[in-house]
Formats: sequence, structure tokens, C-alpha cells
Amino acid sequence: MSMRVKISVLLVLLGLFLALFPGREVSRFRISPEALALWTAIDSLEVTPDEVARRINAEDPLMTLIDVRSLAESGACRLPGALQIPLEELTLARHRELLLRKEGFNVFYSNGDEASAAALALSAGVGGTRNFRMKGGLNGWFETVMQSSFTGERISARENALFTQRFNARKLFNQYNALPDSFRETLFVSRRLEKAKLDGGCE
Repeated sequence: MSMRVKISVLLVLLGLFLALFPGREVSRFRISPEALALWTAIDSLEVTPDEVARRINAEDPLMTLIDVRSLAESGACRLPGALQIPLEELTLARHRELLLRKEGFNVFYSNGDEASAAALALSAGVGGTRNFRMKGGLNGWFETVMQSSFTGERISARENALFTQRFNARKLFNQYNALPDSFRETLFVSRRLEKAKLDGGCE
């Protein structure tokens, strides 16, 4: 069974579940599960691991990473600066403002593609339009960023820039996940302050 078929089946089942058992805080879907299955299969809603790595390195304030795995899974490791919102809690009222944001964008990720595609469908179903998913999830991140290497005698400027970007993202990922949970956000706050000073900004 192809990935698109798996995702489509998952989204239809998810839509039916929400229609039959809506929680008291869960927003109603605005479009049908079938339409969502087709919509979320569009490649333009995917962000590559390399694009995520580039924005993590730049500490892009426009991108918000959202880990939709369980608390146990995300506790082992997660992308630097990512929010942890389990898939089953995504449409609770307290997350609605994030899903319906008007500026910047969210990038959902899980271990693979299925749960992040479901998250994309849920956000679209309640009216969110600035949401994407990382292609391949953490499996794709490890394959593309964490396990990247250079082989050969010559390297082009473009290949060198890409390798450097991946190396820096890998280093930050390892630093971030080596810290206790309570210190992870402190790392990003201190880096932002340092960057602001270098850029001539104020604290």
C-alpha cells in the first residue's frame, strides 16, 4: 500500500472519529474527511528536513515546530525549540490560536509521515491555513541531516554550503537533546539574546 493511500485512509478514519465522538473542546471540521485526504496529499504542504534545518540554524521566529508524537516518544529526543502537542490534543481549545495563526507558520512532525499528515488534516479541518508538515518526519531528519556525510575528492560550493548547514543543525540537535528538559528552552533564549547583540539589537 502506497504512503498516499495509507495517509488517505488514516485521515478518513480520523475524520469519522471526530464526527462521531467530538470532545467538548474540539472544533468541528469545516470540510469533509475525503476532501482533507486529497488536500493533505499535496506536496506543496511538505517542508523538507533541509529547509527545517536551515530555519533552525537561523532561529527563524516565523517557524514553529510542533512535535505531535506522544510525550514518551518526544521525551527521548525532539527538534530544537519544538513544542510538544500530542496528536489527540491538537484541536483542544487552548491550541486553537496557534492552529489559526495569521503570521508565520507551523511545521508538524512525527516519526514518519502518517501522524503529521493527520495533524495537518486536523488543523485544516478547523480552519488553519498556515500549517505544513516535515517530509519523512524524524526518520527523514536522521537520514538527511544526522547521517549526512561527504564522500569524494571534490566538493562544489553548493554541496559545501549544504553540508555545513546540516552539520550545524546536527550539532544543535545533539546539544539540545543532551540537556535536561528544564534547560532546553534556556538554550534558545540565550542564543537569541546573543544573536540580537551581534545584530546590533537590544536585549
